[in-house]
Amino acid sequence: MSRIGGRSIRTAALAVTVLVFAWPELSVATRGVAASYARVTAVFTLLILGIVVSWSRGDDESRDWRLSWRTSIPAVVAAAIVLIATCRWTRLIAWQPYSADMLIVIREATRRFLGGHTPYAIYRSYDTTWEMAMPYGPGLWIPFIVPQLLRLDFRIVTIAGELFVPLWCGVAAIAEGSRGRLAASASWLAVPAALLLALDVQGFTVSGHTPVYWPLLLPLAVTLQRRQWTAAACLLGILVVARTTMVAMVPVFVMAVWITDRRRAPAALAVLTITVAVALLPFIAWDARAIWESMVLSYPRVMKAAVWPVLARPGLETIGVTEWLIEHHRESLVVPVQIATMVAVYVAAWVAIGRGRLPLVWMALALFAFSMTTLYTVHYLYYDVLLLLVCAVLAETFESSPRYTTATAWTVSLAALALVILVAVRTVASPFPHIAAGEIWAERPFRSGFAASERDGSRDFSWIVGRDARIILPRSSATRADIVLTVQSPFDDRQPPQRMSAILNGTLLADTTIPAGWRNIRVAAPRWAWWVGFNELQLVFSSTLSPRAAGSGDDPRPLALRVSRVDVVRSEAGDQQ
Repeated sequence: MSRIGGRSIRTAALAVTVLVFAWPELSVATRGVAASYARVTAVFTLLILGIVVSWSRGDDESRDWRLSWRTSIPAVVAAAIVLIATCRWTRLIAWQPYSADMLIVIREATRRFLGGHTPYAIYRSYDTTWEMAMPYGPGLWIPFIVPQLLRLDFRIVTIAGELFVPLWCGVAAIAEGSRGRLAASASWLAVPAALLLALDVQGFTVSGHTPVYWPLLLPLAVTLQRRQWTAAACLLGILVVARTTMVAMVPVFVMAVWITDRRRAPAALAVLTITVAVALLPFIAWDARAIWESMVLSYPRVMKAAVWPVLARPGLETIGVTEWLIEHHRESLVVPVQIATMVAVYVAAWVAIGRGRLPLVWMALALFAFSMTTLYTVHYLYYDVLLLLVCAVLAETFESSPRYTTATAWTVSLAALALVILVAVRTVASPFPHIAAGEIWAERPFRSGFAASERDGSRDFSWIVGRDARIILPRSSATRADIVLTVQSPFDDRQPPQRMSAILNGTLLADTTIPAGWRNIRVAAPRWAWWVGFNELQLVFSSTLSPRAAGSGDDPRPLALRVSRVDVVRSEAGDQQ
């Protein structure tokens, strides 16, 4: 089997591996029956092992490539896959709040950091009910400072990270198409289709944080392919301080440098150490106890106290060995099994690299083994493994065209993705949205606290029942704006007026009274209260009125306010803060 044929087979095998990994969700969607996680784990493991063990390295026979008529079909298909995912995910983030603690922790940590406080502390947020601690290294949360400053929904960064490798798969499909290798081109198109359409990344998009470092996986693969050890060491160091699971790859990297280029081993190890130290030492000096508690102790403590008891119940399964051990009350074996597994992988990696095998795939296997046996039984750990293997094939594909894997090409592709995503946000959300009762919305902008729409003469309205209501206002701008509420109080002139507090994304905008009759209540919202993307307006009321209890009707509900329209309009004070 030639290397070209082998590369195409590996690409197709990776697409199949992604489908196997996604099978638990696909099985429920297609058959209505949950898949056996034990079988999925076994098949998934065999596929990963087969890909890694059979990966051989030979002389590159690839030709350079140029755009031609042969590239049009893969270009159109790849662009369609990426654009479909972009539009679907941007609509999702415009209407859905952060659904887990991961991005909330990072949002609050970056806010605290910009305010001069250590991000490694325990704190609460307006949209959570639990105490949070930052368990991630600075390599993961520091990039989110940019959207914090620009008031961009953090999931815009998530989408960019999720699309980066699939975008380059599309470029590889175009490259292979230009070389006349239609089967190879088709196999490359199958990978982003599996990653973006079959894999459950849509659900991950709402809460995902790890995609911020996924664009670094391709340059890591390229530098390892070219044996640029110091550059690879720097990238690996950044990944380690982004995600502590990446430490599993370090021993394999050290082996690779020592075996293949021993003279450069000291420099590579120094760069790796300095990269990690530069990232962590400032925060250790700032508050060593806080970073130890947050990064080292908090996650295992939460897993053992909150997650393991849930996994011990029958019927709750995950991919990997840890859940099986917990369910069978063998918790004491989790750490020994992980140690034995990692030692076996490192011994096999030493032998394989000594025989000239590609270091990156064995680094990916080490990460896979760690994920299979880790305390943290979360499925998104395996995304890193799959993407590393995909990037390894990408590095081989572009080995004969080095100008396509330069820092400039990397930067241009990331900038192009950011532009596409921002355009998509503009298409799914207005800079000044308008929401009216009675209109049909699949996304339900009147999110909670509202009764069904009613009609009074020529005006549609919805009652707020109870003292709390929430309205979703997706925006494609974060400029200062006013919110105009067309409302009517249930109280008449003889009764004390209704009092309402308006809170936007946790920021108190106004505490105002609402006189009797239909009114336009205008509330100013400063720039720092808005986000580009999802925004939640919370209305809190001082009192309610039950018409039946008041003797003015038969309605027994506790009514707070009629709402006919909610309009975001240009600020009367302009855009000045």
